[in-house]
Amino acid sequence: MMSDLKVAGEVTSKSRMGFSESFSKALRDNQLDSFSAGSPYAASIYPLLKALGWKNIRRELIEALPHFADSIDLVDVRNILANMSYDSAPMKVSVQNLKAELYPALYIAADGRVLVLIERDGDELEYFDCDEQQAYSVKASALPQKGTAYLFTDNASKVNTGQAAVTQSSWFGGMVQRFKKMILHLFAMTFVINLAALLVPLFIMLIYDKVIGAKSLDSLPWLLSGVGILIIADLIMRYFRSKIMGAVAGRMDYLIGSETFKQLLFLPPMYTENSTVTAQLSRLKQFESVRDFFTGASAAIVMELPFVLMFLIAIGFLAGTIALVPLLMIIVYVTFGLLWLPSLNKKVLRSGKARTHRQGLLLQTFDGRKEIKSIGSEAVWKGRFRELSGEAIQSNYQTFFANSIMNNLSQSIMTLSGLVVLALGAMSVMEGAMSIGALIATMALVWRALSPIQGAFLSVSKFQQTVLAIKQIDQLMRIKIEAKDAHSGLMSEGVFESIKMDRVSFRYASDQDPVLLGVSLEVAAGEMIAITGYTGAGKSTLIKLIAGMYKPQAGTLLFNGQDIRQLNAMEMRRSIAYVPQVVQMFHGTIAQNIRLNNGLATDEEIEVATEKAGVLEDILNLPEGFNTKIGDTAANKYPPGFVRSIAIARALVSQAKIILFDEPGASLDDESDARFMRQLEKLKGDRTVVMVSHRPSHIRLADKVVLLDKGAVRFAGAPDEAISIMMGQ
Repeated sequence: MMSDLKVAGEVTSKSRMGFSESFSKALRDNQLDSFSAGSPYAASIYPLLKALGWKNIRRELIEALPHFADSIDLVDVRNILANMSYDSAPMKVSVQNLKAELYPALYIAADGRVLVLIERDGDELEYFDCDEQQAYSVKASALPQKGTAYLFTDNASKVNTGQAAVTQSSWFGGMVQRFKKMILHLFAMTFVINLAALLVPLFIMLIYDKVIGAKSLDSLPWLLSGVGILIIADLIMRYFRSKIMGAVAGRMDYLIGSETFKQLLFLPPMYTENSTVTAQLSRLKQFESVRDFFTGASAAIVMELPFVLMFLIAIGFLAGTIALVPLLMIIVYVTFGLLWLPSLNKKVLRSGKARTHRQGLLLQTFDGRKEIKSIGSEAVWKGRFRELSGEAIQSNYQTFFANSIMNNLSQSIMTLSGLVVLALGAMSVMEGAMSIGALIATMALVWRALSPIQGAFLSVSKFQQTVLAIKQIDQLMRIKIEAKDAHSGLMSEGVFESIKMDRVSFRYASDQDPVLLGVSLEVAAGEMIAITGYTGAGKSTLIKLIAGMYKPQAGTLLFNGQDIRQLNAMEMRRSIAYVPQVVQMFHGTIAQNIRLNNGLATDEEIEVATEKAGVLEDILNLPEGFNTKIGDTAANKYPPGFVRSIAIARALVSQAKIILFDEPGASLDDESDARFMRQLEKLKGDRTVVMVSHRPSHIRLADKVVLLDKGAVRFAGAPDEAISIMMGQ
């Protein structure tokens, strides 16, 4: 094993590639053994995976790497392994005391050394020194005695069972259970903080009654020392509570954000493609209220509420029936909240909708500003924005006004309760039933008891938003996702080349008419067919079914004789190259965009694919060539034909033998369309091509044409005959 882990060589100084790109290149070129990682954490990845029994699925490792990373640290290593289904947990332990059954592990010594502990037999162990990038066999006692071991667990087998468990219980509740011990520690700290807050007024009472009343200063230093100790203890406990709350909140924020984002990514396309971008962003923004709850004052208020009873009991001991005053005020808070809350919720909902509509208009404006300018609709758009802004301002004002009433009323309740307690306490003092010190202590305790209640009263709307967001998170996590592991469905024994549809039907909703009705067709390996028909005939839906975006609701769809329902959805899509009608370039370089469907594609394979797509020369003429950034809005600087050719190169660089084109002639000028037709001619016979198009020039290139009419096959046969039927309509 040690010979496999030997790493030598180094990246040339001329290379401007960061870690992710250089590591990916080494993977693609099968040169990991001669790759110099450049840092101990980066050097740990390959030997750690080997020790964990990695099956050398290079594509999975490339996809797990950070998109852009010049260097790798411990967090990156753990995230990379997590993306490959290896969970990790730290354990502070010496190498000598780490049991053999816990191997392999990543060990960070107290002196900073990074080691991969591979296996152990008695006192003999094998490890990889990531600083020296060399494997050794030594006695366990020869290694550092202080450090942290990161233990890894393969959770790939939990994918399907975990999804089933989510459907039966609250995902959010299960996540909170992971922090059970830390939350208990927080409540214990809060108890100590409240105990200190309870004892301070009692000390003040003793000073008034025993020191000032008896005019004796002997006990004053001791009492002041006790108060000082309590205050210092309170500050220390608050400091550590804030630190732990920050850690819990940060971890929860990370888990909620990453898990909900992953859930959205792996949802079947039908769940998301009909939602607008604004609606998707609004949903994700609602999830932020959960993060705001744990990172803000609301979480502290919730932890303080259970201890209000402790202060009320103390007030009862000191002042008797005066304790009923704060209890009555609590009832007033609750009653007013129940009466006022429905109206406030309506105002908050209206304000949220107004902001969402205004944000939606802004997104539409930025996305379609060229069209707005071209048709001279600036004045119309300005009027729409002014109208939506007015609604947003008006609804925000009403929400602000309602919140101001709540703030003022809560402050008035606090002040009134203090005055009532003071008046009743003064009467008790004059009657001799209560001391002045007890009155002062009672006043302090009343403020302390009502403060969390007031905070909760003012945060009711936030609490409701948080509860609603948690319910939405649980609903999202209950939706069955497309299984992403390679063991959750049959895989093709080879590359898909043939397609067969037998009486396939599909509708988008149960209350809508079928988009496809009893469609049957066969596409042989290497055959090129064109799917045509008028708008609404079901062309795009048909090609999306073939692309695996949807599954037939009736009938069968077979690839190489295998039913699509039995295949792993994600792996199946990798076996089919799909060029959509609207091409999207993502954040990254041209090379990274081309490699999206085949991260293992070498530089030479990319050059061959771009040459076949007729765009190699154009790319090489760019100042940075394949390293040119094209994602985000950068693609708008290039002609549509250039961008579509890159998308075709992306399809060609994959190992897929089936290539799908959805309206490839859209937005192409004559020159770009002529180039695309030359590309089709090169593909003919080499790949199985299914093309949705209404252009006669494209249709004539096909071996067979399928003419759809209202979701059914009207004609399947020669291109010229299909064109004649369409022209005769």
